[in-house]
Amino acid sequence: MPLALDRRRLLSRLAMGLGVASFGIAAVALAQDVILHELVPNLGADEGSTLVSSRGAEPAAIVYGGEILRAPTDGPLERDERAMEAMSGSSGAQDQGLRSQQFHPDRVTALHGAVPYFEVFTPAITPYKRVTSLDGIAIDGDGAPYLVVAHPLRQRLEVEGPGAQPPDGRERDRFWASVVLDFSTGREVPLPSVSPESRILSFRTEPTTPMHVERDGAGNYVAVLEGGAAAGEVRAVFLTDAPRTFFGFDDGQTFAEARADALGDEVMPLPPSVLRDARAFAGELGLSRETPFGEALRELVRHFRSFVESEEPPTNTGNVYLDLSRGMRGVCRHRAYAFVITASALGISSRFVSNEAHAWVEVHLPSHGGWLRVDLGGSAAGLSPRNTESGPTYQPRVDDPFPRPPEYERALAEARGTSLPGAPDGEGGAAGGGGAGGPGGTTADPNAAPGADPSVDPNAPPEPVDPGRPLTMPTTAPRVALALVVDHASEEVFRGQSIEVSGSATSAEGRAPGLRVEVLLRASDGDERLLGVTVTDVNGNFHGSFGVPPDADIGEHALVVRSPGDAHLAAATAE
Repeated sequence: MPLALDRRRLLSRLAMGLGVASFGIAAVALAQDVILHELVPNLGADEGSTLVSSRGAEPAAIVYGGEILRAPTDGPLERDERAMEAMSGSSGAQDQGLRSQQFHPDRVTALHGAVPYFEVFTPAITPYKRVTSLDGIAIDGDGAPYLVVAHPLRQRLEVEGPGAQPPDGRERDRFWASVVLDFSTGREVPLPSVSPESRILSFRTEPTTPMHVERDGAGNYVAVLEGGAAAGEVRAVFLTDAPRTFFGFDDGQTFAEARADALGDEVMPLPPSVLRDARAFAGELGLSRETPFGEALRELVRHFRSFVESEEPPTNTGNVYLDLSRGMRGVCRHRAYAFVITASALGISSRFVSNEAHAWVEVHLPSHGGWLRVDLGGSAAGLSPRNTESGPTYQPRVDDPFPRPPEYERALAEARGTSLPGAPDGEGGAAGGGGAGGPGGTTADPNAAPGADPSVDPNAPPEPVDPGRPLTMPTTAPRVALALVVDHASEEVFRGQSIEVSGSATSAEGRAPGLRVEVLLRASDGDERLLGVTVTDVNGNFHGSFGVPPDADIGEHALVVRSPGDAHLAAATAE
C-alpha cells in the first residue's frame, strides 16, 4: 500500500498483496478471559513502547519487556489498597492516600520498622510513585526552614489519546494506572503520577463520573470532580507516560554547558536567613551560582548520597538544615530536604518528591532538557511493597549520570543482599527509604525472590530483536500457509500523528489467534522502519494505532503489515 509523505501529511492508498517468508517463532494463544499480562511472541526490548492496540479512546493493551499489559479491570479497593483522599497529610509524615502540602524536617535519622508501599502503576515503578511534590521554602516560627508548594497555579490536562506523539524529541514509555479516589472527602483528590511531565493518554472511571485532571506548577496531579456531581469512591483507570530521560541519561547525553543558576528564574526567593545559610554551606562544597551546572549538580548528588543512616542524629546546634547537611546522617527524607534547600540557593530548580515510603528529588535541566529524577538513597531495607505482582517492574534503559560514593554503593549492595562488587550499575532501584511517610526505608530490589541469584535480574527485558532479521526454529512438518488481510488503514494521516490499522489472519484451518503482527513503513530505497507490533485476538483479528515518526523521510513509502507466523503457521506479509 503506497504512502506519500510530504512535510505535513501522509497519504495512504491501499493496494493489498500477500507474500510468504520462511521463518517462524513460538505461538502464544490468548485466552477468552481478561489477562493482565502475557508474552508477546518474540517481542524485542526496543519495542516496549511501540504497541498501543486500541479500538477507541482506551487501548486494549500496551507492551513492556516482552509482555502484553492489558488495561486494568474495574473493581473495589484491593487488599492493602487505600483510596486517595482530599485532605492533606500531616506536615511531617505522609500515609498512603494522602498528599502533604508541607514538609517539616525531623531528627530521626534511622529506620524504625517496615514501611508499606502500594503500587498503582504497571509496569511497576516501586518505590517512585509520585504523590507529593514541593518546590518552595518557608520558615516556621522558630526560624527553621520547611518545604511548601511555591507554584500552586494549575492547568487542566486534556486526554490526548493513546497514540498521541511526544511533544518533543524525547522517547516516552507508557504506564497503566489504577487508583481509587474518595470524593466523599472533597471535590479535588490527589492523583499519583510517574513524572512531572506525564500526559494523560486515556481515562475512564467506575462508576462513570464526570471529572478531569489538573497539574500545578510543582508537578502535583489532581482529579477534579465536575459540575454538581456527587461521588464517593471512584476507581480511575488511565494510561499515562513519561519521558525516558526523566529516569536517567541516554547514551552520549551530557549536561548542558550553562551556569548553575541557568534556570534561577524558576526558583522562588528563599527567606534571607535560609539563603545565607545555604550559600555558606554550598561554599563549603566549593559551589556557587557561577559553577557550571553539571559540576554543581554532580557535587550535590555526591554529597547527599554520602549520608549514612544513624541511630545517633547529628549534633543539634539549633539549625536543622545545617545540622543535617554537615552531619551527613539521615534517611531519604533528610537528604532530599537538605538537597532542595542547597540547590535552590544555587539557582538550581529542584523539587522534593515523596510518597508513603520514599523521598527523592527532581531537577530541571537547562537547554530544554526536561526534568530528571535523582535518587539520593536512604535506608537499605524496610520497604514492604504491595500490588507488584500484576506485571513487570519498570527497568529504564538509561544510565545514572551521577557519582556513586561508597556509602551509596554499600546501601545498594546491602539492599540486594550482595557484596559491594555486585551492586547494580544503573539506578534501577533505590538505596533509599524513610520517605515522608515516616521512618521507612526501601530496598533496591524489593521484588527479588528469596534465595534468588542476585546477579540475575528476573525483570530484565529480553535482548532486542531485529524485526527484519529472519528467525529460525526447527519444525517437524511443513507449516500451513497464512493469509494476512488488512481491512482498514487510515486514508489520511500526518507525520507525527497516528495511523489506524486493522485486519485479520487466517489459514485453511480457520482463524489464527495469538500471532505477532508487525506494522512498518518501507521507503523507496527498501529501508523499513517499525511503527509498532500487536497480536491477533482469539478470533484472529488485529488492530492498532501506530505513531508515524515526525522525522519520517519525505517521499513515497509503502505500509507493510507482516507476521512471522509460528511453529505451525507460515509467515505472511500484506503490503
